[in-house]
Amino acid sequence: MNIIKFQCKKCGTCCRNLMEDRNYIDIHNGMFLTAREIRLFQRKLISPHLAIGKNKPRHIISYQLNVPVCPHLTEKNKCRIYDKRPLTCKAFPLEVISAELTLSLKCPIVNSHMKDKVRAPWKLLTTEIDAVQRSRKYISNRCQKYGKASSKLWNFDLRTKNWKVVK
Repeated sequence: MNIIKFQCKKCGTCCRNLMEDRNYIDIHNGMFLTAREIRLFQRKLISPHLAIGKNKPRHIISYQLNVPVCPHLTEKNKCRIYDKRPLTCKAFPLEVISAELTLSLKCPIVNSHMKDKVRAPWKLLTTEIDAVQRSRKYISNRCQKYGKASSKLWNFDLRTKNWKVVK
């Protein structure tokens, strides 16, 4: 069995396609950010992402970048904040979609192997897996802190600028 080792080619595609439609929940979202990570960006580039509340969003638990291209990406596809980049960036090409951990088809390396129908397992760095686990733990902790039995999880849609209950 062949194992495919992920090696980033530094094409910048992942940094240029930050907003996407989540058809399974009919919501348009940007790149996930924790409360600490929002200070890495100008305030006007940040929108709420997830919130907890009973009848309306009450406590914001995560944020999102509301632009399609990362402002820290240089013309040479370098990251100006690489050493302190957000967890989402550290986790790439792993991403969580509908509570499932998957490889991002935004990445040309991953996409080319999927198109070639290569079914070999991927060898990913422990830092990528750790970043995903830290993101999940962050959301879980915030939900526990602010959520009550009657609380709902809300998602902010960047297209409509409205909150929607996550089912």
